Amino acid sequence: MSRRPLGDMLAEVGMGVVPADAWALRVHRVSVTLPVELALQRQGGVIRLLGELPRGRWRTDFDLQPGRLELVLEACDER
Repeated sequence: MSRRPLGDMLAEVGMGVVPADAWALRVHRVSVTLPVELALQRQGGVIRLLGELPRGRWRTDFDLQPGRLELVLEACDER
């Protein structure tokens, strides 16, 4: 599994966490803590932040420990 831009991974997780009828159920806030593997990638003169959920369940001494990221999705009134 290749790493993708962190924003793409967070958007996919967000769509999976919040049910389609969440607003009908009056869900106003969802918070999840995720293990995440981060990396920097240089493309030309641009540095991108990549992130992905851990690739496997079992880790060896050679693998870096994943970081922890808290994702909070909260409803807001558009006025």
